[in-house]
Amino acid sequence: MRFFGARPDTHTGPGVTRRDCLRYFIWGWGLMLPLPLSPARAAETTSGPSLLEKYLGEELSYQIGYWLLDHVGDAKTGFMKTDISGIYKLSLEGHGVGFINLLLGGIKYSYTSFCRFVSKQDRLQPVYFELKRQRGTTVSTRSISYNYSAGEITFLQNNPAVEIRTQKEPLRMDRIYEDYLTLFYNFRHGYYGSLKQDRTYRMPLYTKKKMNSVKLHIADLDSEKKLRSREPNQTDKDFLVSFQINPEDVSSDTGDITGWLSSEATPVKGVIRDVVFFGDLWGDLIKKQILRPQQQVSVPAAIKDIL
Repeated sequence: MRFFGARPDTHTGPGVTRRDCLRYFIWGWGLMLPLPLSPARAAETTSGPSLLEKYLGEELSYQIGYWLLDHVGDAKTGFMKTDISGIYKLSLEGHGVGFINLLLGGIKYSYTSFCRFVSKQDRLQPVYFELKRQRGTTVSTRSISYNYSAGEITFLQNNPAVEIRTQKEPLRMDRIYEDYLTLFYNFRHGYYGSLKQDRTYRMPLYTKKKMNSVKLHIADLDSEKKLRSREPNQTDKDFLVSFQINPEDVSSDTGDITGWLSSEATPVKGVIRDVVFFGDLWGDLIKKQILRPQQQVSVPAAIKDIL
């Protein structure tokens, strides 16, 4: 097993196809963020600044690398107001760089969430989530609409290779729903409990029927110290987290993901282990800033119907 952040010593196996490389890169960074598990209530309540006061306007920039290449892509998160009161846009966007990007014909991807802020619970609630992948002029999307007033969830898949697929199911009012991005901020804010060594978190996630739960664990102090000592840059690496998802979703032999969080729960580094043909795929935080919190973006007309 290769430890977090380490490069493989050798590179064996069949040649990498353009299609394989595209899949690995797209799934890579998006699933390095702190992820979730089945229906659960908040483990602890938070005090101090609200979630909006802490994160609105935040932008995190990451550099992605694998094997012997330190920079094959860039990714950036965002948290902004919209032109509808109480609705916010969360995003994670990435693209390839350099010869890898040329090899793949130009790739881009994005995760986008439009959500509400539930002030009584001090948390975000998803309304619409979309995953978009683009390679050249080919674009595919997968979206989920959480229509609370109608009590309905709609899954929509639009892939040029297949027909548009739509599926609906009842939305349960006794259940907490999260998408990747709302969970990212709710978890960091402490809605599911404060960060503690040797602790396991069970949190809800519902963006795909076959992937509706993930368990996240923070390592004990001894394990954390041992692996931190092997990190070239140890700044802000305060908590070592790990979780496992369906290996197929990240083209990994194991589906194991490991990451470092700062004391303020900012992801500073993440690794997907044992990616097929590639070894370990990682991302490093290179910049954190708060942009203009008052800046607004527009909510697409199609989404306004479910608000």
